[in-house]
Amino acid sequence: MEDEEPDMNGEDDFDEEGDTSTREIVVPGEVLTDDIENFLPGRSAIFNKDKTKIVSLSIGLKQIRKNYVNVIPLRGFYTPRPGDKVLGIVVEKNPVKYKIDINAKDLGHLKPKNTIKKEKGRFGRSGDRGGGHHPRDEDSTEKYDIGDVLIVKVLSADRLNSPELTTVGKYLGQKMGGSVISIGPNSIPRVIGRSGSMIKMLKNMTNCNIFVTQNGRIWIKGENLESEQLLIEAINKIATEAHTVGLTDRIQEYLKNEKENRGLN
Repeated sequence: MEDEEPDMNGEDDFDEEGDTSTREIVVPGEVLTDDIENFLPGRSAIFNKDKTKIVSLSIGLKQIRKNYVNVIPLRGFYTPRPGDKVLGIVVEKNPVKYKIDINAKDLGHLKPKNTIKKEKGRFGRSGDRGGGHHPRDEDSTEKYDIGDVLIVKVLSADRLNSPELTTVGKYLGQKMGGSVISIGPNSIPRVIGRSGSMIKMLKNMTNCNIFVTQNGRIWIKGENLESEQLLIEAINKIATEAHTVGLTDRIQEYLKNEKENRGLN
């Protein structure tokens, strides 16, 4: 079932493997390293005026990934990047596009043509997989309604223009039912865990489908409301304790105890 497996392939920021994060909290202006021969400033980090040190631009966790020194902010809006898969909510629509809340500074734009998969037919004409969509579907915003929950991919994003989105691709499109929760985007790697260890454990112990996205939003759907509620509480606990070590084992023990206390199988 498509909803059961989040697409983590190629999403380096979701996997802690190769991440030598120190879990050290830093503040703006704090020196991250003076080893400028071996390291470059990454996210939320810059060279100082003399280019002799790398300093932090925000409050967050110091992280070293390969030869980049990053600061993972503890809170704040999601910053869109091309290729990101995010959970959005349709908040407006007009005859030419949908406007999608993706937990960013600006609303994302989804054009009807970016909601239809096209494939070349036998005679070079494009069509959807079933060969059934009408060309005018590309000009219609009747497919989605305000309030619909969508998994979208960011096609383009920069400081001057609103993010352009698409629902064409694996695991993308509308999510029906379930619950949507939000945590800090920078806690998402901890919900995934090293090589997916945390999210696999969460799914197995709660019997819930989980889809985690890079803008801090998570879609979950369980067999019952009690299981969904337990998973929500566990995810919020992960977000609160994201800066600590031994988190996976601690959350596993928490779920085990809570399932016993609540009489959940």
